Amino acid sequence: MAATALPADAIVQAETYYLPPTPRRGQTPQDWSQVPGAELVYKWLEYKMGRRVPVPTEFVPDHPGLYARIDDGRWVAECDNCRSAWIVSVLDPRFGCGECKRDWVPLIVPDDIPAAEAEALALPRRWWWNPADPLNPVQPEPEPDPEEPQP
Repeated sequence: MAATALPADAIVQAETYYLPPTPRRGQTPQDWSQVPGAELVYKWLEYKMGRRVPVPTEFVPDHPGLYARIDDGRWVAECDNCRSAWIVSVLDPRFGCGECKRDWVPLIVPDDIPAAEAEALALPRRWWWNPADPLNPVQPEPEPDPEEPQP
């Protein structure tokens, strides 16, 4: 089973990036189709990097969640513990870090995923940030205080 190229108007996510290895001649291809999207990174780390990282079984208690963003055509999230970034699944909104091996953290995805992808695809570098993400480099201007005198 060879990996197929994504269409030019596709945004990459875990299900289209973390793919099983191409089998050697005479070997049966690995089937990762039943692996949940958020867990694919762990399968990929094992075969591609030779690292056995346990799949989390619990959630970090009281964690508010991490925002997914589109970074150069890929859905990613950045670990707030070690700052590693991983390609994520917007269909399975959990984030686990293969670097610091933390438990699951909720992944905050936009309500309208196709609209976010369309917005990113309209840009040359395919970037999109959730407006509510505190890491968003383009923060909205605060509304002026009507009580405050204007210069």
